[in-house]
Amino acid sequence: MKEVTSKQKIVKPQGLPQLRLLRQRRGLSLGQLSDMTGIRRDTITHLESGRMDPQPYQVRLIAQVLEVPTLSLVS
Repeated sequence: MKEVTSKQKIVKPQGLPQLRLLRQRRGLSLGQLSDMTGIRRDTITHLESGRMDPQPYQVRLIAQVLEVPTLSLVS
């Protein structure tokens, strides 16, 4: 196992900080967003809570379904 030195920075996932708000504004449940994007419901939950960072294709899919600019999800 690799040891973390003081020069290395541990990077925590940030997720999609605006996803929950944008999803709720559209009146979509987690299940509905999952069905519309093809992204698993638990993955969306992890993205909303910041436990997981999104893949670029996930950001594009979610932005398209929510009809928002891609950057609005990551800022």
